[in-house]
Amino acid sequence: MSANLRSFTTAIYGFEHVLKMSPKKAMRMNSPCPEWKGADVVAHTLAAMTAAHRAAMAGPMPKSLPKVADDPVVQWERLRDRTLTALDQPEVLHSTADTFFGPLRVDTFIGLMGADILVHTWDLARTGRVDDRLDPALCRSTLRLWRSIPAELLRRPGVFAAPIKPHRDADAQTKLLNFLGREC
Repeated sequence: MSANLRSFTTAIYGFEHVLKMSPKKAMRMNSPCPEWKGADVVAHTLAAMTAAHRAAMAGPMPKSLPKVADDPVVQWERLRDRTLTALDQPEVLHSTADTFFGPLRVDTFIGLMGADILVHTWDLARTGRVDDRLDPALCRSTLRLWRSIPAELLRRPGVFAAPIKPHRDADAQTKLLNFLGREC
């Protein structure tokens, strides 16, 4: 298993845990993402998972956000299973997919999608007022990945806000979230 697939898998199961713990009303509540409700966070994360699935299947990237089902947990679990099955095929991780970012190895792309899902796990946890602790090792590796992306791609409207300087003894999660402009 590649490091990216391991991180992606950890991120998707972490999101699933928060989705299961979040009250149904969280879908209507404001999230930490400007102008997004909980349902918008879920739809965005479903789109990231759909993109990973389509990359693994050599299909086109989604052009719009999916509608969040009445039971988003079941919707997530079905998509999770399809995606992990598609990624578990010989040579898929080494293949190239046409992604939102241009042609990328599937392995690289799922690393990016897992990094996005991890951040939105915190967003949904905050929205639903459930435990928002993220895996510290995954936070550290995800921060390294986000830092490797040029600022002109990362710091634009609809992506991530300007970084916030973390306090001196900040933990890995706080450093990650502050780097992406989120106040903890």
